[in-house]
This record gives sequence, C-alpha cells and structure tokens, in this order.
Amino acid sequence: MKVLYIVGMGRSGSTILANSLGEVDGFFSAGEICYMWRNNLVENRLCGCGAPFRECEVWGRVLERAFGGSENVDPQEMMRELSAGARTRHLPLMLAEPGRRRLADRMRPLLNNTGALYRALRDETGSRVIVDSSKEPAYGRALGMAPGIDLRVLHLVRDPRATAYSWAKKKPQPDSPDREFMVQFSPFKNSWMWDSWNGAAEALWGGDPSRYLRLRYEDFIADPRESFGRILGLMDEDAEPPLAGDNEVKLGVSHTVSGNPNRFQTGSVALKPDTEWIGEMDPRDRGLVTALTYPMLRRYGYPVHPEAAERSAARV
Repeated sequence: MKVLYIVGMGRSGSTILANSLGEVDGFFSAGEICYMWRNNLVENRLCGCGAPFRECEVWGRVLERAFGGSENVDPQEMMRELSAGARTRHLPLMLAEPGRRRLADRMRPLLNNTGALYRALRDETGSRVIVDSSKEPAYGRALGMAPGIDLRVLHLVRDPRATAYSWAKKKPQPDSPDREFMVQFSPFKNSWMWDSWNGAAEALWGGDPSRYLRLRYEDFIADPRESFGRILGLMDEDAEPPLAGDNEVKLGVSHTVSGNPNRFQTGSVALKPDTEWIGEMDPRDRGLVTALTYPMLRRYGYPVHPEAAERSAARV
C-alpha cells in the first residue's frame, strides 16, 4: 500500500501540492491524518468537502471498513500513544533500529489502527496512492512502522523567511467554532522548527533516494510539470500531471482532514510565486530568521539577501 508522506515546515505550500496530487488518477489526498484523532474524531471539524467530519459519507465508510465504525476506536488513546512515541522529542530514538523497536512497542495499538485506516482509505476510494500531508517528521517515521505501509517521502522545503512571515500573520480558521484564528508562531520558533524538521527529514530518509525526494516549493511553482513528474517517478506511477495549463491546476472537492483552510479551495488555481514577505516582513525578523537558519538556508540554495530572492522569483 503506497503512501506519499509530505514532510517539512508548515506554510510551505503542502496544501496546494497535496490537493493537486489528489487530482491525479489513482491518488487520494487525505490531508493531515496525524491530527485526525483530535481535530476530527474528537472536535468534529470540517472535512475538505465542507461537511462536519462525522457527517462526511466518505469518511463514515472508511471508518466503518477500518474499525466497524468510529465508536470502536478510542481517539483519546490514539492521541496518548502519539504523544508517547511520535513527537519531535522522540526523533533521536528514531535514528537507530533499537530505538525504533522501543517506540513501536509503545505505540502498537496506534500503529495497527493506522495500518487499518490507510488500508480502508485505499480500498474505499479505489486509490493506489494515499497522500498524507501531516509534515511532522516523527509522525512520518512512525507511519513507516505501521503494518502494510509502503512509505515514500516528499520533503518539501520553502524559504524560512517566507514561512516565518506566514506563521506570524493572523489566518482565519473556518473549520472550528472554538477558534477564530489558526495558531501563530514567532520568528524564533519558526526558525527552530524549520531547522529541526528539515534536518530530521534528511537524517531519517535522505539516505535512500528511491524513497525520498526533496523539492523546493519555489521550484515547484517555477516548473510544476517537471516537479509533478519527479513526484510521480518517486511513486513509480505513470500518470498525467494534474495541470490545466503550464502553471494552473484545477481542484475538485477533496475529503481532507485537518490542515490549512486552503484545503477547501476548488476550481482553477494559478501557481505563482508568493514573495510578499520580501517587501512586508519586519527587517529585524527577517535578519533573525536568516541568522538562525543560515547553514541550511544556504544548503538549500536560498540567497541571504531578499532582493536577490525577489530577482530570482521574478525570473520564474
């Protein structure tokens, strides 16, 4: 059972990329399943189709197939096991086989239920590939321990100053009546997470190019066709890329769980550079993020000076 796991920092374009891949024949974009137990089974937030999760017919059939109904799985227990073995603090243990075995023993019911859930998604939707855009490295490594999962990893990277600018903005959260805006991160926290999550993705999967692909969001926007081709190659899938033009995708209704509100977007979407941060970001914040992420920022080919980044984007 093939699963494409998108790993990387939030606000890196994973939502539009994952939902676009969901338009490929045989692919199903499931959203951020890592957070499904809390956000959907407990809080009943909206499915990507717009219905409250418990009223979505697709997910109702999936849960019936996987567990005999949602009442037969305890989301609180799944959340406790995630906390016990699939958080950022567990990444050091995940780097070696003895540590992975210890964590797997802690999370056995979660791993079994996760395997059952993805199998049910595959069988209910008739998909060959399930796309999970949860992005957390630790959850991705735990997902690879679940029975029957053939995991391939897409490491999505975006300029850390762009992600910091996005995380600092107030963004409405339309799928929860209890929270008006999505969580915000400071430039310092964004930088720490950007460094640690991207570094963890390389450490966990970067040694196996047959199952790992690193893609810059900026390169995806510059040449979507080439980027989709690389992703389809990673999945050993021979399919048409989901493009309505050179830089445009056409999105249908999705059944994504959790994630960025952009997951509700349908219709034609232009893929174009988003460089608002270059002119609008506080120079002090920009300098702080540049300093804190400098080694990996350079490793991934981002210019230190934002004016150079803007000139680069203008050539796209």
